[in-house]
Amino acid sequence: MKKFFILVILPLMILHSCSTKKYSVIHRNNTSIIVGEFPVTLLESENFKWYIDGYSKYVIDDSASLNMVKSKVGKFNVLVFIGTWCPDSREHFPRFMKIMDEAGVSRKHIKVIGLDRDKKLKGLTDKYDISRVPTFIFFENDKEIGRIVEHPRETLIKHIAKILSQVK
Repeated sequence: MKKFFILVILPLMILHSCSTKKYSVIHRNNTSIIVGEFPVTLLESENFKWYIDGYSKYVIDDSASLNMVKSKVGKFNVLVFIGTWCPDSREHFPRFMKIMDEAGVSRKHIKVIGLDRDKKLKGLTDKYDISRVPTFIFFENDKEIGRIVEHPRETLIKHIAKILSQVK
């Protein structure tokens, strides 16, 4: 019995604990709010039509900036804080993902954190000084090199390219 526990039950318990999701979905006022770290694929469902529409309708019309992003693929990571309830997140996050996908950035280099309307998540929002969403934080070698808070300064792709121009 002891061998059975060690060989079968214990590995199953470890596997289950590793696969536990890090997010929850709250349904409030006909809106689905994701709180916590979640995979982008979660937004590719009918509950998040705004994401599907925003992604599919966005056309990247700045090849110079896209080429800058492409030239830095694999050299940076992005931590993104969004509110699935927030109009600015709904506008900019699908566009951001389209840019990253078109540039060939692996989703393993993008971590997405959903926040509720209070924009607080223990251990993260204070650490990264988050007060507005969306916030895109770009890192090179675990060091922050720039961020976009709420709205890009110019177009989203130009702002991303400007930040990534610092990457070696």
